[in-house]
Amino acid sequence: MMQSLREQSGKWFVKILFGAIIASFGVWGIGDVIRSYSALRPIATIGKQSISYEEFSSALQKEITRLRHLSKGQVTPEQLKQMGIHGHVLDQLIDQAALELEIKRLNLVISDSLIKNQIHAISHFHQNGTFDKNLFSSLLRHNNISEKHFIDDMRKSLLTQQLVAPLMMGGQLPKMYKELLLRALTEERVFTVVSIPFSKVKLKAAPKDEELKISYNQNKAQYAVPESRKAIVVLLDVKTLIKDVPLTPEEIKEEYEKRIDAYKTPEKRNVVRLTYPSMALAEDALAKANTGRPMRAVSRDVKGGEFTDLGGVEMNQLPESAKSVVFSLELGKTSSVVSADGGFSIYQITKIEPAVIKKLDEVRPQIEEALRLQKSGDHIQELKNKIDDAIAGGAKLSDVAKEFKLTIEELSGFDAQGMDEAGKPVLTTLPLAARKSIVEQAFNLNEGTESPISDVDNLSFIVRVEKITPAAVPEFEAVKDKVLNDWTNQKKFEEAAKLADEIVKESKSLADLTKLANKNGLTLTSNHVLTRSDMGEKSELKNEATKALISSFTPDLASKMFQLGVEKSAYGATKDGFSIVMLQRVNPYVYDEKKSTNFNASIDQMSGKILSDLIVDSFRFNHKVSINQETMDHVMSQE
Repeated sequence: MMQSLREQSGKWFVKILFGAIIASFGVWGIGDVIRSYSALRPIATIGKQSISYEEFSSALQKEITRLRHLSKGQVTPEQLKQMGIHGHVLDQLIDQAALELEIKRLNLVISDSLIKNQIHAISHFHQNGTFDKNLFSSLLRHNNISEKHFIDDMRKSLLTQQLVAPLMMGGQLPKMYKELLLRALTEERVFTVVSIPFSKVKLKAAPKDEELKISYNQNKAQYAVPESRKAIVVLLDVKTLIKDVPLTPEEIKEEYEKRIDAYKTPEKRNVVRLTYPSMALAEDALAKANTGRPMRAVSRDVKGGEFTDLGGVEMNQLPESAKSVVFSLELGKTSSVVSADGGFSIYQITKIEPAVIKKLDEVRPQIEEALRLQKSGDHIQELKNKIDDAIAGGAKLSDVAKEFKLTIEELSGFDAQGMDEAGKPVLTTLPLAARKSIVEQAFNLNEGTESPISDVDNLSFIVRVEKITPAAVPEFEAVKDKVLNDWTNQKKFEEAAKLADEIVKESKSLADLTKLANKNGLTLTSNHVLTRSDMGEKSELKNEATKALISSFTPDLASKMFQLGVEKSAYGATKDGFSIVMLQRVNPYVYDEKKSTNFNASIDQMSGKILSDLIVDSFRFNHKVSINQETMDHVMSQE
């Protein structure tokens, strides 16, 4: 999974527009310069360079925010951990550090003039075919990026290119090979398919008990029942227990006042702006705007400016020099000229949405829950002590649960994987980590004993093992029906395979195949047009019948069918039987220049990514990497 995530790395520039621009100058993204204080709390070191706890935590939060945005908030903290998010982020930081160390070791530099030329060549900053400084500054401002930060990132990207590009020379596949690969993937082949479902296979005779007993003895392991445990679980849910924590009106009011900023919706203003390269032009525009002329009309009257409708903005979304000016204006009024980032701007207010503060009654439930959680430590510890005392005094666990109004779950039987007798997971209403911990503790206890109070994911629990049923192999009579079913399925598999083999050997043509299919009462379908790229779970075939048919093919059968000659056949197992596939014909290959161009670009990108990963891995081998696992575990525990 980590590798899968790494394949999505390289998107270091969070702004979509500038990500597209900078990506054209480098292979990977380079993160922020390692801060001077990073060595104070290193989570990892590579060579003499450190990655601080703060840097890792910051990068982790950014990646979590990005993934949650992509999943529209659906991804959970548990899923993020399962994806290996922590290792992925640290891996990226180590890669970045390795690149920086190599750049320093080789004393690579990029001149200011080269950076200037590269920026001037970016079409996004062009107005009428030439670089426009005002447009450059405006785009940076709108994306909350300083000019210095943009130039620093550009420099790092170019340095990376300077380091890596020579090593990647010759790494692309020759055009001839890419064309051969494209043809192999897109060339259309037309197949006939004969299906042999197990449901159509009739066995000549039912098995005798002696045959079934032989099968049972040969396959005893598959009929074994794993060790299981019957248990009761008492749950202490923090969110439920804190409801009993007392609060006073004064405490609630004090907490509300402490959090008042969180309940404020800042004032928002709809703003339009005119920006000019000189003070004179801006003052001329201001004079016209003050006569009541609309700002958009003023932009036409006074040429050379840029009109921008900023929409609804909060104060912190404006340049520092404009914040107080804009938010002191009356509705419909125009500001004085504001100088910022090399431009001269005037602002006008078209709408004002006043700041709103939620009243105490609106947020009381959240405040009460937060306060109770803060004060719950002593309350819950006192409760735990009482429970311990009651159990030590000989009270039954079920009676303790009733006395303290705790949730109790009775589990009739489950195995070490947490599955009940029906093969379904137990305690599905609990978080995964809690379920795993309960099952693990249950299988570490002796019969008739209980665990101490354990804590996981804001949940405390006690588990008591009532009964242990050892692993065992049931007697033949107890599983006879299952043995019969398994024997029948195996025999049907063998008979279907035998029939498929015979038909393939006797079919020298499509006519032969059709005749043999009819003779055996089998379904034959023809004219299934397929390419190699159509195979697999993500097939985009529009023919639903063909798509449904090949979805049951195994990779082995899919591989065989594309190696057949015309009117040659092969067979293989499917999900519910066997299929025989014969190649009818190969359609003439039609070269598509657009497809070829797109495919070549994809192959170049893929091979470039693979080669770039190999190169950065080689850089890592040049420097000793050390990871502080204790600090890493601490960060993971905070998520």
